[in-house]
Amino acid sequence: MLLNDKYVWILLFISLSVRIYLGIFTYVIQNDSVAFMQNAEYFANGDFLNGLRHDYHPLYSLIMAGLYKIVPNMELSGTIISIFFGTLTVIAFYLIGKGIFDQRIAFVSSVILAFHPYAVRFSADIISESTYFFFFTSALGLGFFAITSGRLLLFALTGICTAFAYLTRPEGIGILFIVICWCLLKDFVRIKIVWKEKLVSILVLVISFLALSSPYLISIKKETGAWHLTKKKNVSEIVGVKKMLSGPANEPAKHQVRNNIPPFPSHRAPNRPHPGEQSNSGLKSSHGQAQDKDKGIVKRSNAGITKQTISNDINLRTHLESVLYIAKKYLSTFHPFLFIFLIIGVINWTRIKRERLFGLYITTIIIFYLFIMYRLNITQMAYFGDIFQYPSRRHLMPLVIPAVFCVGIGVCATGTWMRERFQIDRLRFGFKEVLRNVWIVQLIILVIVVGALLPKTLKPQGIGKLGVKKAGQWLRENSDKPSPAILSASARNAYYAGGRHIQMGSVSNALSRARAKKADYILITHKEYKAMGEKLQQSIGNKQIMLIYKYPEENSLNKHRIFLYKVIY
Repeated sequence: MLLNDKYVWILLFISLSVRIYLGIFTYVIQNDSVAFMQNAEYFANGDFLNGLRHDYHPLYSLIMAGLYKIVPNMELSGTIISIFFGTLTVIAFYLIGKGIFDQRIAFVSSVILAFHPYAVRFSADIISESTYFFFFTSALGLGFFAITSGRLLLFALTGICTAFAYLTRPEGIGILFIVICWCLLKDFVRIKIVWKEKLVSILVLVISFLALSSPYLISIKKETGAWHLTKKKNVSEIVGVKKMLSGPANEPAKHQVRNNIPPFPSHRAPNRPHPGEQSNSGLKSSHGQAQDKDKGIVKRSNAGITKQTISNDINLRTHLESVLYIAKKYLSTFHPFLFIFLIIGVINWTRIKRERLFGLYITTIIIFYLFIMYRLNITQMAYFGDIFQYPSRRHLMPLVIPAVFCVGIGVCATGTWMRERFQIDRLRFGFKEVLRNVWIVQLIILVIVVGALLPKTLKPQGIGKLGVKKAGQWLRENSDKPSPAILSASARNAYYAGGRHIQMGSVSNALSRARAKKADYILITHKEYKAMGEKLQQSIGNKQIMLIYKYPEENSLNKHRIFLYKVIY
């Protein structure tokens, strides 16, 4: 029946096409891509111990390493996996919608998801988002069907998908707790009669989850000495119970900046060794050292220390600012134009009897995760001061996906309303016959919605950071060292140069840090160039550094985006 569903094939074609297109026109990888490829190298070389020790959860890198055995190009392997799971997410989303709503609502909602700018963007880059989206969405849908039907097979599949989601990103485990709670709440008035069935269902869910996730949980226990869900943050830090009020001297080691990063092999550059040919000695994870500014990650400021002793009234303001920040970020991730149809969909959803339970179910999921992000945002503010750094759109997009069903309902409801209000008698015969079909009117509204999304969806990614790639490639070809040490704020620079990354840290002491760490080169952006000011010019005058490359090359000095300096000893 699935293969005979024409809508599945239409969605498959649309989703795959737009993701392949954006994958081709994504010019620069993200900082996290470097970390994922490093971890995939561990797995590809059979070093599973170091692979599991990596800060990032292992599933995406493990799949990438498997595909690398067939496609010996790590960048291409990572991109293929992201596109594959991004496309599967749309298909899984459609099947969930078809099982709950009618086929039209499921199709309209899925088309919107297929063209959603951030759903596409995260499916065309070498990051774990699309893999997580697929398993998160599948666990969400299977969990609801398991709760409503009581079938043990569905509980087992929910546990398996939740485990895969957790092995991709730590927050995936949240679905497990939500499904357990809903399993207990449903038919609670009959708990004395159905408690055995509920107990068995929960046991099947938990056991199927632990069967796949326990090896990784045990490895975290061995590595950290305590039971944690992730090496990034323990449970109390995620929900904000344990306040991080200690200064930098008492900061946990996993939050400290790692300074020296080993050489990054380029998997697209010709005449370069593949990961299997590179030595693994001394190779360390790059996670946490240089995060992309687009994700809102910022460096620690001294203001964060003073903010830890603020009064209660300022705390209240901080909480309100945190809530407003997350709400604004969620709206911008959702897309303001879609939010209009979301409101229409919510109003019309309340009139649908059969699907009300599903509406409450996904509302619970969204509120649960938003609360965790709110608590983590507060925790990060205690750490970093007034500068918000969490959540990013990558964290919020999974919560946008289930809400897209409301948008689909809103689009269909708008089409139905317009069809009923249209003055068909005033139209010519041809248009009158076409607009008699409600489905045609709904498709016209859908085309308008997709047309509003397309400019942002198809916008080439990373074009503004192309200088990072160009500078790295230039250095690879012109450096007199096979693995130069590069001081910069981005790990991508060293990756494209095939060198070793040294984290810049503060801009004010970047030049002294470069000499202290024996960096061969310093790569800075135009913003950093202006911030260094006189110190930079003084170092040039003292012949401590020398400008060897700038991008774009043809522009005047104040128009360059990237500057590459050689350190002179």
